[in-house]
Amino acid sequence: MLRRSCQVLAVALIAGLGAASAQGTFGQIAYGAGWQTTFVLVNADTTTAASVSLAFYSDSGANLPLPVNGGAAVSPYNVNIPPSGSISVVIKDNGSPTASQGWASLHVTNSVAVSGQAIFRQDLGSPHPVTEAAVPLTGGTPTCIFSFWDVEPTHYLLIPFDNTTNTHVTAIALANTTASAISAPIAFQDQVGTTIASDTLNLAAMNHTAYVSTDKYPATAGKTGIIRITLPSGANPGDLAALALLANPNTGTLTTLVPIIQ
Repeated sequence: MLRRSCQVLAVALIAGLGAASAQGTFGQIAYGAGWQTTFVLVNADTTTAASVSLAFYSDSGANLPLPVNGGAAVSPYNVNIPPSGSISVVIKDNGSPTASQGWASLHVTNSVAVSGQAIFRQDLGSPHPVTEAAVPLTGGTPTCIFSFWDVEPTHYLLIPFDNTTNTHVTAIALANTTASAISAPIAFQDQVGTTIASDTLNLAAMNHTAYVSTDKYPATAGKTGIIRITLPSGANPGDLAALALLANPNTGTLTTLVPIIQ
């Protein structure tokens, strides 16, 4: 059950300015099979209300209307947040025996600063523990790097992983937040920099993929290190969303691993 939880939760996080035109991205929505997702949005401006539009997308990037706070299914969900105020946007468990997932794009139409986080909760009932994990909203503005000689900089995403036998397992999720396909080399490197497994990540526009690292790459079992993803030349760090979750099968806990942008 913990492995399945990782597969459901491990979805994209780093935001991009691509097709979603986002100020930021919540890379995961999980609902059904005991899952509930709560988005907590905070207006950091002390004088101006924030006009927020929160759009929901399926795994394939299609618009995904969802029942917000138990109401009618909508996408996007439009709301105003008072100065220094906050709101909760809840996607409740719909009672389905199977979990559904997607991702959300946040756009603030009047350019007021908004921050927040998404809280994922799974309650399977006794005797199972309630499982929760939280991920932050990440901004969509690409990193500004001045390049000499008009050479496009190459960016990397570095994600810690830990697949220590009988202690941890790492699930990873990756999402293309742009309107074009992305192809990027991905490598798992141990703690001395030796490559354990390598592959090419291919994602269609606004698509994402999620998997338990040891399932897709058995050579990483029992190993710890860094996942290195090399973005295509000219790509912004926000074009590829990434998130990893560290699961402890002994305690049932989940820990969010946030990628390092290089």
